[in-house]
Amino acid sequence: MNPLVVGIMYPPRWDIRPAEAYRADLAALRALDPRVEIVDCRYVEDDALRTARGRPGSAADPGLRALAPELTEDQRAALARIEVALVADLPFDVADAAPRLRWVQSVAAGNGQLVSAGLPTPRVAATTAAGVNGVPIAEFAFARLLAHFKGHRELDERQREHRWKAVFGTLVSGRTLGLVGVGGIGGEIAKRAQAFGMTVYATRRRTDVPAPNVDRLFRPEDLHDMLGRCDAVVSAAPETAETVDTMDAAAFAAMRPGAFYCNVGRGSFVVEDDLIKALESGRLGAAALDVARTEPLPADDPLWDAPNLYLSAHCSSDARDHFTGVFRLFRENLARYLAGEPLRNTVDPTAGY
Repeated sequence: MNPLVVGIMYPPRWDIRPAEAYRADLAALRALDPRVEIVDCRYVEDDALRTARGRPGSAADPGLRALAPELTEDQRAALARIEVALVADLPFDVADAAPRLRWVQSVAAGNGQLVSAGLPTPRVAATTAAGVNGVPIAEFAFARLLAHFKGHRELDERQREHRWKAVFGTLVSGRTLGLVGVGGIGGEIAKRAQAFGMTVYATRRRTDVPAPNVDRLFRPEDLHDMLGRCDAVVSAAPETAETVDTMDAAAFAAMRPGAFYCNVGRGSFVVEDDLIKALESGRLGAAALDVARTEPLPADDPLWDAPNLYLSAHCSSDARDHFTGVFRLFRENLARYLAGEPLRNTVDPTAGY
């Protein structure tokens, strides 16, 4: 009986759950079929390279290829055997290094690392973890929105100053929220927004199919029209050639004066200099970024000192729940793979995600 070799390749520091939870997940994978053999063959790139490789066209960048870590003998031996892999980072041209590889499951919702590694191919399928992070990121984005409208930053300042001075927030009920991207994350944000009494608009390619908890859909080319109708806008769009630099000076100018903007998608979606200018001019009331074009963000980057900006280090998800969800999805997809059934979250190279 030939083994079905499954490679665990994502950075071990990302999974902060108790060790017994990880062991239980591996045991559940093995229980699917006696042929399953699990190999720990971690391949890890630094954060800056990982971010850069997420950008469209990165596979052809010789500078990025030069920065990729050299494979060890143990890694080469493991790649020669694996048929299925659970990954974050992947070597460039991974299909050449792994002749038996048939399917790669990413632990992330985006597909940039998969595409930059040359996937999918006619031989190797690629799937993402889209939807796994929907609830925690939606909670984070909505918390940022509420903090702005309720004046939490000002309240915290009064406490630090020991000043008993009222700071009154404003209602979100009755306001309009715009979503750029209404997939797993955007759909969860829409659900919470409607529960708070907000009207929800969203952009999507298919406007003929209703989206749950969305009052009106706009085509991507009508984004500026939607922006002008919203009191707050949240981006949770995938990173494709079409989405890079979407939120530029023209987009911020199209927004209502004093509106709130939040990006929990990809850093390349925002022209950061244009965002800073919109905040400095007062055109935007406030903004929140959980992602940046360069990660880690350099200490001297002007984003740190931009007025009315809530900044966080790509941590809007919940690391514990995330990997519980990732392994649940991976286990379901592995069962589908064993049964010859279609996999969930398959990357569509024509759509870019």
